[in-house]
Amino acid sequence: MNKQRISEVLHYLPQSIGDLLNRLMSDEWIEIEEIRLRCNAPLTVGVWGESCFITNTGGITNYESDAYKVTSEEVGTAFRKICENSVYAHMEEIRRGYITIKGGHRVGICGKAVCEEGRIKMFKEVSSLNFRIAHQIIGLADGIIDTIINGNEVNSTLIISPPQMGKTTLLRDILRQVSDKGFKCGAADDRGELAAMYQGMPTNMVGAQTDVIDGAPKSEAVEMLLRTMSPKVIFSDEIASDADVAALRVAAGTGVKIIATTHGDCVEEVMSRKFLKPVFEDKIFSQAILLRRDFSTPESVTYTKAVKL
Repeated sequence: MNKQRISEVLHYLPQSIGDLLNRLMSDEWIEIEEIRLRCNAPLTVGVWGESCFITNTGGITNYESDAYKVTSEEVGTAFRKICENSVYAHMEEIRRGYITIKGGHRVGICGKAVCEEGRIKMFKEVSSLNFRIAHQIIGLADGIIDTIINGNEVNSTLIISPPQMGKTTLLRDILRQVSDKGFKCGAADDRGELAAMYQGMPTNMVGAQTDVIDGAPKSEAVEMLLRTMSPKVIFSDEIASDADVAALRVAAGTGVKIIATTHGDCVEEVMSRKFLKPVFEDKIFSQAILLRRDFSTPESVTYTKAVKL
């Protein structure tokens, strides 16, 4: 487990909960993927793809009766910390349902929503927080980088997998390697998870020739990168809307290569989605990579050979 990564998150938690997790981390086999705080509910961690509860002594249990109960005050304290005591400054992120904190860790937010014109404006009461631990694994893409870089060319690639299988972690290492091999790269990092920008500087290693637009809608970021930074390759995590697809089609039409991710179980299922059909009709991607997690070794991600599209 990367204890430095967990320590970055502990800074945003109430001391009572931080102390319990510090005790838990003394067991080196524990690989924490997420930490969930729910008002008046058990303190929960995600470990190796499964959820379990934390006891009052910092141990693990599957029994709710033995679990540490998180108070509404502790959830409120954590929320104020992730907002750095300024909810207004993070309003746009809160509207999207999450805040990205230093280190690229993403905190999901749920609670009593205040809506305006049918859209969430803010959360009046926060009832639960989900801290997803960002993992940077240098060298994760070593086994597939030769299928992505072909001499002086980059093959446009779509990475497919179910949630929490390591798409973003793999995409980040591909970005680092492609950039360090001399290709100008642009990253549309709308959720702040690829580069984990903090005070204008990436806290993750994203390569020597990478330009990042952080926190903007992917579609706008892609168009701005094209206008201002002349990238050879554009990276986008999680294609999720018609606007994302439209921007990537424009980029591909200029000759820029695209490396992106999307949720899915197989190529056929992804290709059947209505909003993604233009991507495949335009033949934007020449190949796909399917991810599967090997839970016997928590840091590993297994993937098939690249599938030609």
